[in-house]
Amino acid sequence: MNLRADESLSMSKQPNIQLNLVNGPGAVSTELEGLLEANRRILFSAIDEADLNLETHLSNADVTIANLSGLNGENVDFLNKIRGLAPEMPLIVTTPPLSPQETRILFKFNVLDWLPSPVGGDELMDSIFKGVRARKTHDNRVHAVVSTVGGAGATTMAVSMADLAATKLFSKKGTVALFDLDFSTGNCGFVVNMVSNFNLANVVATPRRVDGEFIRVIRQQHEHGFYLYSFKRPELNTDLNGYELVLRMLDAVSAEHEQVFLDIPYYETEWKDDVLAAVNTLTLVTELNLPAIKHTLELVERIKRLRGDDFPVQVVFNKWESRMFGQRIGTRRLKELFGDTPLHYVPQAGNLIGESIDRGVPPSDISAHSKYLRALQNYMKHIELEEPVR
Repeated sequence: MNLRADESLSMSKQPNIQLNLVNGPGAVSTELEGLLEANRRILFSAIDEADLNLETHLSNADVTIANLSGLNGENVDFLNKIRGLAPEMPLIVTTPPLSPQETRILFKFNVLDWLPSPVGGDELMDSIFKGVRARKTHDNRVHAVVSTVGGAGATTMAVSMADLAATKLFSKKGTVALFDLDFSTGNCGFVVNMVSNFNLANVVATPRRVDGEFIRVIRQQHEHGFYLYSFKRPELNTDLNGYELVLRMLDAVSAEHEQVFLDIPYYETEWKDDVLAAVNTLTLVTELNLPAIKHTLELVERIKRLRGDDFPVQVVFNKWESRMFGQRIGTRRLKELFGDTPLHYVPQAGNLIGESIDRGVPPSDISAHSKYLRALQNYMKHIELEEPVR
């Protein structure tokens, strides 16, 4: 559980991080090799400049470290060669301290991290783990379900979306997780009667303890197949290390599961913009009343500033009721207000939701073919959760 980087990974009996240590012109890697050998879960190959050629299968590794003696012309050519052999590989570069101009040149090679030598053991391991997560999460996707106002029903919707994803959409395509980011209530755990007793206060002082092994300890698996991460820890919202802990947990959870659904509360947090800026899909859950609509419009504009106008934000009006003489605020008026933002409607299901919450089960256990779940599944197919958002 990452008490220290080397201790946590030594718990595994077999090496499961494949790493290439590539030495550039005139570079010596004795110290780096010593740090890597101390970690039992890392299996590395040391490759010298003369051995780096088209037969070297760099892309088979999880991470490549380029150990350079500087950043002169020879070393720049060497980096070009590495990128030609493995253009998508997470690349860590170690060099003596560089000038600002050399640093700008370095990052043109899309390096994951640059570590000035001499390199410390902890920072090296942190960088390697970051590279492994980047490699693993290339095809993994994160879906944010955001409540625009309190009581909009986003938590139940997030639970139902994770349930549908695990039982219908992705049952044979990897694992599905639901991560409850409302630490004030931890309500996802209460909704499905899976309240966690794990005290995150034990790790908030040392967020670097969060890794894959830690995540596997704290997760719970629902009988429908999805994994749940839900904790009632209100102190996290104001703790000085809360920001780092939440982002490290998100990073580790998204590396662990192919599809992750986030239940994001309506209130402000320090990490909210960072999360909204990084997810693959965004579902804003709201209601049909003027205050809720105003909050939703503000959030749509905020996301456009973060992600650009081309990023597809979806607005879902929950608890929608068809009326013979029309709504107080009609669909034509809503389209005028929201412009190009797609609008979706999920029907009122008060009895279904109430009974499922009282029993502590997902709505599908009460009525698998309800209008609510049919509408939600059609919505999920409509936004093509299986396909990457470009």
